[in-house]
Amino acid sequence: MLLMFPAIWSILIVSKEEIDIYLILLFIYGSFIMRSAGCIINDIIDKNFDKRVKRTKFRPLASENLDISDAIILFIVFLSIGLSILLSLNSTCILLGFIAFPLIMLYPLMKRFTYFPQLFLAIVFNFSVLISWTAATGRFDNQSLLLYLACIFWTLGYDTIYAHQDREDDALIGVKSSALFLGDKTKLFLVAFYCTTLSGLLAIGLLNNFGVFFFSLIVISGIQLVWQILTLDINSPINCLKKFKSNRLFGLIVTVAIYSG
Repeated sequence: MLLMFPAIWSILIVSKEEIDIYLILLFIYGSFIMRSAGCIINDIIDKNFDKRVKRTKFRPLASENLDISDAIILFIVFLSIGLSILLSLNSTCILLGFIAFPLIMLYPLMKRFTYFPQLFLAIVFNFSVLISWTAATGRFDNQSLLLYLACIFWTLGYDTIYAHQDREDDALIGVKSSALFLGDKTKLFLVAFYCTTLSGLLAIGLLNNFGVFFFSLIVISGIQLVWQILTLDINSPINCLKKFKSNRLFGLIVTVAIYSG
């Protein structure tokens, strides 16, 4: 859902007169396919790390309930489906897709070298904004880049929350994350990340002359983000997972807001 919503936002924003339902359904399907492929390659590369982390040690590869060869076959299947979807789009979309692919492969390695693999994920994850915008218009412009930036900071926020689940295990095995880097200052940085997201969305609304209902719903979505920050307990993995998952609600509210616009 967190990969899907930004793609839908792009399509709704550029659909001034008639919403392209086929394109929305295509990107919903594509989000499922590429998120799955991303999870598989992540689990292949991180197999030995996952064995040493309480939350991930029961994943199919880490627990050795699944052979790597089977995972690779499944990865190729999902990737082939994703490629077939990409090739049905215009040439600019295809170019963006081929830029994104090696970055998807590199993401699992980032936690070995930088304290901000979450930022790298955000940059890669939200290529869906640029590809869907370009699929609907034939080009990407300043507004698409503005939405892309807003979504990057949203992802950076919720994935930092997600990373706090494994903070102690990551420190023990030498894996880096924004959760480890920010530590007790996480909430302060979440304010900055989420304010950037909301500012981008509000700017999109102003540029497109969206009505009062849009701005009212964006305020409500902002309240949801404030709730996340105020009730977040970075020392409770259960709490962190709950706050991470609550971003599905934020994504839904923003979707309805843009549709109303």
